[in-house]
Amino acid sequence: MKICLLYLCLCVFAFCADYPLKSIGIALSKPEQVAKIPTLSKNLLESTSGIKNYQNGISPTFKAKLQTRENLIIRILGDSHIAGDFISHRLRGLMFEEYTFGLVYPLFPAYHQHIALKYESSNFEVLNSRDNELDEYPLGGIVAKPIELPAHITLSPQNTTEQTLSKIIFKSTNQNSALVIEDSAKQQFIINAKHPFVWQILTLKLRYPITIHALNEKVLLGGLFISNEEGANNIIENLGINGAKADIWLKWDKELFMQQMRILPADLYILCYGSNDALYSNFNEALFLKNYGNLIDTIKAANPNANILLLLPPPVVQKVSNATKRKKAVYKLTKNANPVKTAIVKLAQEKQIMLFSMEDFINESGGKAKWESANLAKPDVHLLPNGYRLIADKLYYELMKLE
Repeated sequence: MKICLLYLCLCVFAFCADYPLKSIGIALSKPEQVAKIPTLSKNLLESTSGIKNYQNGISPTFKAKLQTRENLIIRILGDSHIAGDFISHRLRGLMFEEYTFGLVYPLFPAYHQHIALKYESSNFEVLNSRDNELDEYPLGGIVAKPIELPAHITLSPQNTTEQTLSKIIFKSTNQNSALVIEDSAKQQFIINAKHPFVWQILTLKLRYPITIHALNEKVLLGGLFISNEEGANNIIENLGINGAKADIWLKWDKELFMQQMRILPADLYILCYGSNDALYSNFNEALFLKNYGNLIDTIKAANPNANILLLLPPPVVQKVSNATKRKKAVYKLTKNANPVKTAIVKLAQEKQIMLFSMEDFINESGGKAKWESANLAKPDVHLLPNGYRLIADKLYYELMKLE
């Protein structure tokens, strides 16, 4: 009886603890000279539930990489929760003193970004596998295409000007000159396609910033792999697309997708889908499990030693009434929010991978309304930047104590 009462008290404390969310948010907003978890967050991170591990243990190699934070590659695929780069960039700062970039998009669509890599472009458009028809998209599902000539893209890293290995992913309709690449060491490379109408990957040693000039209007850029020449890499990639559902990867060329995953094999894949699947009224659990499950199987086939972590989304709510002068807009959980959540849990168990619930973390730390009042969340399904940073802090805390 005493044990039952103690357990009940602990449960009540876990769900009623008054965490200083506003103060945590303010601490997360301060300029990051050296990224670290605020002291204010310690109790919150320790007392809330974390990663559920359905794997058969964690490999010694992966544990060692987590502890030393050396030669660790994390690839994050997902929807709008990933596209803003707030979770991934916060993790970069917590994990590494120095890092490189891995796979990056050729250009980022509106409302997408890579915080540590700045882009400037002229006369290029972005094709997005969510919205635009294209025969074959590469891994990540974003392509840049010239609108007219001259057209260029300049990439400027915020943390390094060192020479790196850069693999350019491109496709052209003919074998004529397709691109000119200039780097800050005044090197110039003229690139042509060996095989027309086929995605190709060309390796160059470049010193950033670099500028890519299109030489014909039919060339397509599918992204760049940026890595250290010595082969030791600290990388956290963010490959998110606003509005993406768990089946978006079916629009990517599978052979190229596999090839790209093998170029830089990731130690950990973090997959964040489900919000947009739950927003639609015609959710089909069997199809969802099949498509999301096949993505996991494809990753395992390309990177057999990779660990996989599924992120359950924040509460998936939808506006049911607009704001007026007297009251705020009203949001409610969508009818498929819980079915999608159940399906993702089932998938993690069936595929024997890891799972972390952003919704549970939000609920256990005060609930959605408190996150909104602390400027950590919007009224809709999205969080605010500091909310995503707090999610990243929790993920980092949990990854560091994986058994």
